[in-house]
Amino acid sequence: MLRKVSMASLLGYSTLLLTISIPPTFDPSLLEFPTPLFPQLDPRTAPAGTQGLVMQLWRINIENYGDEAVKGAGQKGYFGFSNSTAHLYPSQTTLLSVSPLTLSSFSHIALSVAPPSPFAPTLITLDPSLSPRLPFPLKRGMISTLARTGVGFELVLRGVTRLDQPGEQPGEAGKRRRNWIAGAREVVRATEGKGVVISSGAVKAGEMRGTEDLINLCSLIGMPPSVAKDALTVNPQRAVMRGLSLRQTYRGVISNPTLTTYPPPPRESDSDISEQQQRPNPNSEAPTLPAPVPTPASELGKKRPAAGGGGCGSDSALETTGKALREITGGGGGDGRVQQPDGSVPSVPTQQPKRKKKRKE
Repeated sequence: MLRKVSMASLLGYSTLLLTISIPPTFDPSLLEFPTPLFPQLDPRTAPAGTQGLVMQLWRINIENYGDEAVKGAGQKGYFGFSNSTAHLYPSQTTLLSVSPLTLSSFSHIALSVAPPSPFAPTLITLDPSLSPRLPFPLKRGMISTLARTGVGFELVLRGVTRLDQPGEQPGEAGKRRRNWIAGAREVVRATEGKGVVISSGAVKAGEMRGTEDLINLCSLIGMPPSVAKDALTVNPQRAVMRGLSLRQTYRGVISNPTLTTYPPPPRESDSDISEQQQRPNPNSEAPTLPAPVPTPASELGKKRPAAGGGGCGSDSALETTGKALREITGGGGGDGRVQQPDGSVPSVPTQQPKRKKKRKE
């Protein structure tokens, strides 16, 4: 086991999920396992500056989940997925997974067990190398239900990477690889690669593979490189987070986060600043404005050059001349009278309207 953990760190993995497989009739309360398994290689407990660290988590896989387990769920002798057996799983368990054998057991998991609960599985574990076809068909409705609840599919690679065991016939390794590729392509086709997790399922350290090799292998089952990368990084992380939320919260509901802030340093408010601006300073003198200089009437009609130093044809000169002409001629609504130098205004005789002559008939 120590060699497997060291090999996972050597291949570049940051998290290792150790699996304990039990049948539905096994009491999970009898399981005991330390967390982490090797404290000297876990970043949570290792001394500072230690190299080659990998986080070690635990999960429990319910294997051979068939029709008998569905009928005996919650009954004596079966410790499957039910409210009465949820507290029996050790608290160190990160997530639960299940390996269904028949269509009825797969339907039971998708429709009854998958919704968020303390005993809900997070992954459906499949080993396509065991048979030429999957043990049950993948229907669209059940796949959509599992996707909405956050349950993914796990494809185990051990049938592809392990060596032939004693007693097996020659050519069994090639047969397992063909079966795995056919079954994995069916899973990728049904799920479009969403929520699929690739795991080694290794028993020995030599059965583990690096990330680049796994991405190349996923190209044989119809996975683009980006989707294959998610199957090794994003999807496993989501599975771990969902498992932790289901095990540590009520039905996977996470409380709203609270933002902790520090009060800003005291400063003058806007009202104090405005009061200081409005308050007069007794030491400062009031500003004096220059008195307006009257313009003689004889110079009103003359054109003045613009301030920019230029000729009499500039825009500012024309504007000044236009104002003067309007003052003299009474334009702009005036009465046309010009003020004399002594301040008097000449009177204008009123004109009576002319009467129309009547035509004699």
